[in-house]
Amino acid sequence: MDLGLYDERLRGVHLIQGIGLSSNIYVIGRRMVTLIDTGVGNRPNAVWPRLRALGIGPEDLAQVVITHAHHDHVGGIFQILELASPKVFLHPMDARYIAGYLGPNLVRVEDGDVVETEIAPLEVIHTPGHTAGGICLYAKEKRLLFSGDTVFPEGLYGAYQGESGSLEEMVNSLRRLTELDVDILLAGHGEPLFHGGRDHIRLAYKKALRRYESLRR
Repeated sequence: MDLGLYDERLRGVHLIQGIGLSSNIYVIGRRMVTLIDTGVGNRPNAVWPRLRALGIGPEDLAQVVITHAHHDHVGGIFQILELASPKVFLHPMDARYIAGYLGPNLVRVEDGDVVETEIAPLEVIHTPGHTAGGICLYAKEKRLLFSGDTVFPEGLYGAYQGESGSLEEMVNSLRRLTELDVDILLAGHGEPLFHGGRDHIRLAYKKALRRYESLRR
């Protein structure tokens, strides 16, 4: 899906939507391509056939940003590394799970780091809650947030019951995201949201806070 057809600010961004239990893959640029997440990597979500359908080959792929290291977001990286050698950006708290497989391709990123892409610089925002090393990516000038599994349209937020999840950290992360000027919300699963992203984030924060407070009573 060419997202630039729906919003001029997304010119140069394509969505490869996950099939079944697989994350979305966002494809940025044409010459020095950046991927946001890689899907689960099973046959319906095989990476290379879907990239080639966009005219992208191994020589075009410069870097991959993984929002968190759950298998439905990171599984496809192993297919990618069979043919290409991009930089792979991960927060250290999640990189520890797969660092041994990535070798010199791994680049550990911290809160406030910037990943340069063809469409805009993306600021790394550490958003623990779903996982300890979860991140979002924010393009301020475009009012765009790649939100991984931290927050979704309609006030939904990521599950926090996993090994390194935390409802308290999720509430704190969502509170922080409410402070950003977000219009476009591109989450790790589901459909893109082209307008009003900040309102959806605020709703997710309110829901998570209510849940947290109810469990503390």
